[in-house]
Amino acid sequence: MTLLALPGMLWFILFCYIPMFGVVFAFKQFKARPGESLFTNLFVNSPWAGFDNFSFLMRSSEMPKIMFNTIFYNVIFLIAGIAVPVVLAVFLTEVHGKRFSGVVQMVMLLPYFLSWVIVGYCLYGFLATDEGQINHILSLLGLKTVQWYQSPQYWRGILIGTGLWKSVGYSMVIYLCSITAIDRSLYEGAALDGATFLDRVRYITVPMLRTTITTIFILNIGSILTSDFGLFYQVPMDSNSLQPVTQTLDVYVYKALMQQANFNYSAAASFLQSTVGCMLLLISQAVINHLKNKEGSEYIAGEQ
Repeated sequence: MTLLALPGMLWFILFCYIPMFGVVFAFKQFKARPGESLFTNLFVNSPWAGFDNFSFLMRSSEMPKIMFNTIFYNVIFLIAGIAVPVVLAVFLTEVHGKRFSGVVQMVMLLPYFLSWVIVGYCLYGFLATDEGQINHILSLLGLKTVQWYQSPQYWRGILIGTGLWKSVGYSMVIYLCSITAIDRSLYEGAALDGATFLDRVRYITVPMLRTTITTIFILNIGSILTSDFGLFYQVPMDSNSLQPVTQTLDVYVYKALMQQANFNYSAAASFLQSTVGCMLLLISQAVINHLKNKEGSEYIAGEQ
């Protein structure tokens, strides 16, 4: 078992733990001198800045809108990313044709393996101002065409729909595996007792999925300040007109690093993401454990 875990351990060490030294950028005023190594520039030539990078980040006029966008989209994806796959998995278990069920799973899972670059250009084929399919249909119907990439009011729905379309199939398979592991005799006994389909879902399926839902909820809430960079950068084609609704913390970090070469502020934003995510992860785990213990105590008291 240790040998089987070795590749995963090496991956985490090389790509997760070793790069953690970069957190020092968040507390430094980085100054690069030609001809010297990164470590020398970072730890010797660059003075300590304390929390100045964080205070500048919080004083930025764009930060309230960036934080709102990040939290808003993540809360939507947190709720819909659990509810929609569960509903789809429940209904798919009621499909008795195995071939049809397999085709549906394959079709829904396929978008998960597409890169955001491909998804962005496919969406552009529909939304392009001159040659887009949607504007072409609007013209045929005698309606006014829309400049989609200059119209921010449409993009919250577009981004949410695109994000769910790409991820819901993968999540559905996870819940589908959990549902198929439930003892079928429970459903047969409930059906004999006159339970309807909704009754079986409410009293058997959902309680049996509680552990899976809780685990995915905890994992997702830890990344509440981390957005899918490809969704918010590649899909809108980095349109400046759409920044009020597409600018999230990850996009801000990327632009601060690549366009302004600002290592300090981008590192501070990344460190803020990780810190808040870790705190939320610990808090949500503690709350869920408390609720479980309380439920167990009430059950024991009821038995007595």
